[in-house]
Amino acid sequence: MKTALIPVDPLDDLAALQDKIAWAKAPRALLLWPQQGCAVQRTLDFVRLRRAADALGTQIAIITRARGPRREAEAAGIPVFPDRKTALRKAWRWRRVRLPRRRRHTDLYALQAWAHRPPPWSRLTPLQRWGAFLTGVAAVLLLAAFTLPGARLTLTPTRTTRTLTLTAVVSPAYTAPDATDHLPAHWETVTVGNRAAQEVSGISRLPQTPASVTLTFTNLTSHAVEVPKGTRVHSHTGHVVFLTTEGAHVPAGPGATAEVTATSIPRGRAANRPAHDLGFLEGPLAFEVAVDNPLPAAGGRDMSVPAPTADDYQRLEATLRAHLATQALATLERKFPNAWIVLPSLQTAADLERTFDPPQPAPANMLHLTLRVRFRVLIVDPNDARTLARRALTAQAPSGMRLVPSSIQVEAGEITPRGNDRYAWRLRAQGAFIAPLDEETARRVARGHTPEIAAQRLQQALPLAASPKVTPWPRWWPWVSLLPLRIQVVIPNT
Repeated sequence: MKTALIPVDPLDDLAALQDKIAWAKAPRALLLWPQQGCAVQRTLDFVRLRRAADALGTQIAIITRARGPRREAEAAGIPVFPDRKTALRKAWRWRRVRLPRRRRHTDLYALQAWAHRPPPWSRLTPLQRWGAFLTGVAAVLLLAAFTLPGARLTLTPTRTTRTLTLTAVVSPAYTAPDATDHLPAHWETVTVGNRAAQEVSGISRLPQTPASVTLTFTNLTSHAVEVPKGTRVHSHTGHVVFLTTEGAHVPAGPGATAEVTATSIPRGRAANRPAHDLGFLEGPLAFEVAVDNPLPAAGGRDMSVPAPTADDYQRLEATLRAHLATQALATLERKFPNAWIVLPSLQTAADLERTFDPPQPAPANMLHLTLRVRFRVLIVDPNDARTLARRALTAQAPSGMRLVPSSIQVEAGEITPRGNDRYAWRLRAQGAFIAPLDEETARRVARGHTPEIAAQRLQQALPLAASPKVTPWPRWWPWVSLLPLRIQVVIPNT
């Protein structure tokens, strides 16, 4: 049978498809549906397309893999195939579109009569009604008595306390507490600064007055020589320079002399030169005359003033560094209130500022120091120490008892450095052990009994350190509830 292959464009609508089927003039037409679909999308459109093909005497089918067109075409009774080969090989079976069945006519008068029928209890006698009512009330009361009451069992298990001492090795190289008593720590830094001052303890001598001397100039030539005022005369030792205070006229002839007064340029006792120490002249005058001081220079004096010593610098820095270390620890304690600080590990990471005033020993009444330091210290998490203590206490648990985690207490003791940022820390751990209690057993033993009998049965069945307390609810109820869900078991301090 001839089959026409009709490609469908994305812009084709129902009229275009009807025209393409009519132009094909074939008993069967296979519509090649585009992947992106076309204007024919609703089930009604596919029904109208099938009816138009039936009117032309053409049997149609669709080739597509898309879910939407496939579902709508099958609902309209049009065969759908995934590819052309399958469509040409298989038979085209038309599916009949079933119309909804017509609803049956309902007899409204019969429904009205059934709705207004008398209730069944209207046929009961008053005695039967009272009996049914009392039975219902009794059932409700019995259900309430079974489900509403409750009870609270307060049990105190057998308890013992153990204390032990262990030595933990603290180091930043560890990441977690382990069985070898390794306790991890991490570095924390803090920057603090301050300024301090102290009185100086040393004495320094300052030059106060210059020295004076009488110089004798001796002519070395045959003519007279004039020595001007301010002539500079040097000492043989000490490099002290004197200036003449007035001019001098040295008569002609070798060996002629003249005396003139000179004052030292530097002040202090260093200018008091001994006799015959001043003998060097500057300039051409040195070739004409010779100079000498027959008497020593005198009059140079020093005065004593306070000044810092090297010990003052060291003592002030040590005092301020100790104060800053204390300040750094206080800052870390405020920043980490629950952490443990390894005090011996406190060390200076860097000096950010270190300024002395005066910077070197010089006359001053007070020595000032401005210091800003970055400290670092090891911090230990108390939870890690508690984990270490829990492992050690669990290993020494009494037979048949378990450790109460909330009872673990750890106290830090002596710390000993071991080098390479490792410290041995003695810890004192204490924990409570209790005998395990089975709550289901307690409920099973106590339910359905009076509080007194339930307490006796619990005392005999469970390892208790004190008599159990059985509190029913409400207070006036004489028995413990029969439902285990209504019995609350309380074990304090566990």
